[in-house]
Amino acid sequence: MTRWYCALILAAAVAFAIAAPAAAEQRGRGSQPPPATDRVAPPKPAPVGAWWHTGGPLQRQAGRPDLTGVWFGGTSGDLSRATLPGQELVLTPHGKQRWDSVDHAKDPNTACLPPGPARMIMMAHPAMIVQRPDMVVILTESQRTFRIIYTDGRGHPHDIADYPEWMGSSVGTWEGDTLVVDTVGVNDRTWLDTAGHEHSDKLRVTERFRLADPNTLEHVVTYDDPVFFVKPFTTRRLFERQVGDRIMDHSCLENEKDRELLVPTLGDAGR
Repeated sequence: MTRWYCALILAAAVAFAIAAPAAAEQRGRGSQPPPATDRVAPPKPAPVGAWWHTGGPLQRQAGRPDLTGVWFGGTSGDLSRATLPGQELVLTPHGKQRWDSVDHAKDPNTACLPPGPARMIMMAHPAMIVQRPDMVVILTESQRTFRIIYTDGRGHPHDIADYPEWMGSSVGTWEGDTLVVDTVGVNDRTWLDTAGHEHSDKLRVTERFRLADPNTLEHVVTYDDPVFFVKPFTTRRLFERQVGDRIMDHSCLENEKDRELLVPTLGDAGR
């Protein structure tokens, strides 16, 4: 009995010796303050809103792809460098004379004038497309300019040639998943690009907007102006979707001080 009792005491002592350091360590941990959390950034809430704002999957509207969203594809540059094979820009003698002598200091954008229908989405600012069943509206951050494309079956106003507009008259139809837009009556004070390609009041612009993929907008444009170009020419540009639901405010009329310092810069000297 004595041996059994002594063995029991010894076993209890060994168990205590093993458990005591662990308990002390646990007490030591418990005496420390909890980890600081005031400097940990809170989790970002999931974005809410339309699919084109949150970056969600592509939606369709009335059976057609929804082009709504904010897009950016860079500046217009020189359209002759964006033409499709076999669709090159060829100037008439009058067009070449104007091209060779164009004064870049007189770019209408420098005078804060509207850029025209196709050039407005080829600026150094993003543009927002808002699609509805009866119209498509393009809003550009550049000078807070807008353009309306009617898709309700109407034609051009009968007097558009007498009253040209900065964005012209635009009517659109859908061919499958492609929006085809016909524009006439464009004010001939606009330029087609930054390089200085001008046009006459005979200009007709045919645009084809198509989603190459959910985040890429293909813009194929045919320019037809017999006064400036020997034949119609076609360009192709791609615009990337910008995740977001707003465009910012820009007006070149505010605090404009550079225009009076511009000097004539003719032809290739300004390119």
